[in-house]
Amino acid sequence: MLRTIGQVISTHVRTVTATTGTHCPVSGEWAPVGAHDTVCRFLEGSMMPAFRNRAAEWELIGGLQRRDVHS
Repeated sequence: MLRTIGQVISTHVRTVTATTGTHCPVSGEWAPVGAHDTVCRFLEGSMMPAFRNRAAEWELIGGLQRRDVHS
């Protein structure tokens, strides 16, 4: 099942992060930590990429709504 930001995952407010080489934990718009001018969309389960040819920590900026995900 594809999780989108409209679904409750947790009642705790926290920053969601993922590192290069791991699977994306939730569909959304992600930016490398320290480079929020670069925003990419990743779907849950996809592999998080490198940024500028280096491993990076990615931070969830905003989740995708169901209408943003096209089959």
